Amino acid sequence: MGEASLVEMTVVKVSPYLREDRPLVWLSEKEGGQPRLLPIAIGEFEAAAIQMQLKNDEPIRPISYDLLSSMLDCLTIGVRQVIIHNVRRSIYYAKVVIEKDHKIKDIDSRPSDAIALALRTSSPIYVARELLDKVGLEPLETELDIEHTLDRFYELEPQISEPLNPEAEVANISLPESQFAQTPDLSEADPPAEEEKSDLTRLQHQLQHAVLCEEYEEAARLRDAIDSLEDKTSP
Repeated sequence: MGEASLVEMTVVKVSPYLREDRPLVWLSEKEGGQPRLLPIAIGEFEAAAIQMQLKNDEPIRPISYDLLSSMLDCLTIGVRQVIIHNVRRSIYYAKVVIEKDHKIKDIDSRPSDAIALALRTSSPIYVARELLDKVGLEPLETELDIEHTLDRFYELEPQISEPLNPEAEVANISLPESQFAQTPDLSEADPPAEEEKSDLTRLQHQLQHAVLCEEYEEAARLRDAIDSLEDKTSP
């Protein structure tokens, strides 16, 4: 796959995918005045690993991606790039391109693993141009920055097609404004315990981080706090 057929991307953020109750990793075109975005639904562990690297949050002990990065370095194997190159049946496909003794090899990978490794090896992340043309999220002229485009995405969540697994495609949602989904009116619903829900989400994220870092005493404390809060908020 030639360079002309690839688009270099940067990792913007990890955020919740509310409809599927799992995280999204957001990639953005590195160049361009109005960069397109590519959201991919991933697993909780992989999301935490990516988020830690984005925030320069060092674990107490190396996690699997840190270990793999160190092993590659010790074996003088370089990660040239990672490429998200295809989507079939709503599943994304990626590869890690490595080099050893001037020999290059492509390693099949999930996008989340490839991204987590690329961040730790300072390797470029590419998406096939044809793929980005197909499923990329185009910013509107009125959207001044990425956050505005992200807001539109979450307004459109009810129109997103059902992913088949945690590495699933999020469908192209560059729709005319007349087709935009309306934000649900919650005023007629039973009053939700929004503060408790916010606390629960925060505790769950802290628990994922604690387990990832093998901080088991802290994880046990957080698990107890989550159980207590869930009992409090359950009908």
